[in-house]
Amino acid sequence: MSDANSQYRDSVFRSFFNEPTRLLSLCNAILGTNYDDPGKLEINTLEGIFFDSRKNDISCSIDNQFLVLVEHQSSVNNNMPFRFLAYVAELLNKLVTDKRKLYKEQLIKFPAPKFFVLYNGNEFEPVEKIMRLSDAFGGDSSSLELIVTAFNINRGVDAPLLGKCPYLRDYSTLVGEVKDGLTKGLPLRNAIIRAVKVCLDNGIMGDYLIKHSEEVFDMLALEWNLDDAKQAWFEEGMEKGLEKGLEKGREAVAVKLIRCGRPFDEIHELTELPLQRIQKLANENLDV
Repeated sequence: MSDANSQYRDSVFRSFFNEPTRLLSLCNAILGTNYDDPGKLEINTLEGIFFDSRKNDISCSIDNQFLVLVEHQSSVNNNMPFRFLAYVAELLNKLVTDKRKLYKEQLIKFPAPKFFVLYNGNEFEPVEKIMRLSDAFGGDSSSLELIVTAFNINRGVDAPLLGKCPYLRDYSTLVGEVKDGLTKGLPLRNAIIRAVKVCLDNGIMGDYLIKHSEEVFDMLALEWNLDDAKQAWFEEGMEKGLEKGLEKGREAVAVKLIRCGRPFDEIHELTELPLQRIQKLANENLDV
C-alpha cells in the first residue's frame, strides 16, 4: 500500500469529482442550477505544501457567477464555517491578480461564494442542516457571518440530493457497500473487493472503477485502517499521558499523524495542540 495514498475515504470523493462533468452535476444538484457546459466550470482547489498537500477538498467557479466550496466529511465537525472562512479568503485573494485594485475606488466584483459539507460517517446526522459561523461567537456577530449547508449523503438516508446527482448516488453506493461488508463481518480487503464488484456488476462508477480500481482499493483500505489506527494512537498517547503528562501524550499522537501526512488542522482538532507546536513537531520529524 503506497504512502502516497495516506488519505481518508474523501480521497476517493476528491478523485471522482475532480472531473468537470461530474463536478458540474454535483454543483447543479446543490445549487439548484442547470448548467450544461463543463467548459464554464473552473476547478480551483487550494494546494498546500509539505505535509498538507491539499488544503480544501474541492472548490470551483462557475461562469464567474458562483464560487462553490465543497468539503467531504466522514466525521462530524462543527468548525467547518471557520475553516471555510479561511479557504474563501484565500480563494478570493487569488482572484485579485492586481493587488493595486484593492486601493482603488472601483468595486471589485467576485462570484458569489457557496459553502457545502457532504457527510457520510457513521454518526446520526439530519438529511440537511445549517451551520453558522456566528454560532461560535459569544457576542453580537452581525458584522460577520458565513453559512454552510451540510447534507447527509449516506446510502439509505432519504436524501433528495442523491436523486439529483447520479454521480453522488454512485459514490454513496460504493461507500455503503463497503460498510455493509464490514457489518457482515467480512475482512476489510474482502469488503472492498465485494463493494467494487457489486458496483461494476451494476454499472456504478463503471469507467472510473475500471481505470482506478487499484487506487480506489488502496484509498478505501487505508481510510478504515487509519480510522482504527487513529483511535489506537490516541488511546496509546493518552495512556502515556497519564504517566508523563497529557502534553507528551498528545505530542505522541501528533507525531504519528504527521508521519501519515495528515493535515495540520486535523491534527490540531484531535490533539488540541497549538498549530505552532504541530509545525515544530513536523520540522523535527522531517527525516521520517
